[in-house]
Amino acid sequence: MGAPPLSQLARGKKQVCIVFDDITRGTPTRPMAEAVLDILLENGVRKESIQFLCALGTHGAHSRQDHVEKLGENIMGSYPVYNHNCYENNVSIGRTRRGFEVCINQEFLKCDLRIGLGAVTPHTMNGFGGGGKILFPGIASIDTIARNHTTATEFLQRNHFNSSKMTGRLEMRGMREEIEEMTRMAGPFFKVDCLYNSRLELIDLYAGDPIEEYYAAIPAAQEAYGIPPISDMDVVIVNVNAKASEATIATGFGAMAIRPGGDVVVVDLTRRGQATHYLFGSFGAHTHGRMMGAMPAVRPEVGRYLFWMPHPDLGASHWFGELDKQVYTKTWEETLALLREKYPHGARAAVIADGTLAYYRE
Repeated sequence: MGAPPLSQLARGKKQVCIVFDDITRGTPTRPMAEAVLDILLENGVRKESIQFLCALGTHGAHSRQDHVEKLGENIMGSYPVYNHNCYENNVSIGRTRRGFEVCINQEFLKCDLRIGLGAVTPHTMNGFGGGGKILFPGIASIDTIARNHTTATEFLQRNHFNSSKMTGRLEMRGMREEIEEMTRMAGPFFKVDCLYNSRLELIDLYAGDPIEEYYAAIPAAQEAYGIPPISDMDVVIVNVNAKASEATIATGFGAMAIRPGGDVVVVDLTRRGQATHYLFGSFGAHTHGRMMGAMPAVRPEVGRYLFWMPHPDLGASHWFGELDKQVYTKTWEETLALLREKYPHGARAAVIADGTLAYYRE
């Protein structure tokens, strides 16, 4: 969409950077990476000229095993794979219309062919992720990321929007429009975005200009991820899978569907825990990232948050808000017993297959 094919762009290129989203996303990166590598090598790019860069944004650095889970052992053993560092090695490419400086990964800018691998999925601050978002915040500096996220929080507050309710809605345009502006500032960039299901299987694919392919993918994403509105439930059971380490997305999504005093049951059977987040995260009882609290998670309608998490991450409990409402369980039987105690005569309940990969259609 809106760009020559990658086979044409690859010819004569001396240094290639392939940016990919991090382990907090369930994007099936490996098949996309393998296809891109085939095209590059078939069109004269030397293997030694290709590097991978993990778009961490302000998330914690990856281990080798994290990279293997995203790219596969063969790629990890054949190409250099780097973590983005939001605190160092970012250079200015100018200022936005709002007047703040835009700094992005220096290594990325030094390459004469830049490729991104990501996905178009529902997002609380952007309507949908994908497109240039893998650059901003993906490989930007902490200051640039903070300013762009402030654009999102101010847009929500100014328009009295609920971020969970605005997931999947293009009216959430403040952050997205700024990302598009910064993406154009960064120069030529070929983006590959997929759609995937809750089994983390690739189900659709768009590629080309990072803005044109993004909007071309939106109708398919709306169809794939939209679910009918749910309301007036005593209990909402919401699974996290695609973005299990950002389970707060599903928590807010489930909370929208309950009646006052109802319970949100969050199901997370993974071992990874919640993402380290240098912008919004907590780093102790009294220390935290610079924007923690910018998105308050007080939900008066919620009676309890029941977290069926056999492997809880209590240091990240701030993500869900209202600590006094949080209850952690190890088994489904334990969770069910708590529900039966509160609802001895039954309850009106709903199950959401994956609350990190859905939005409510209007």
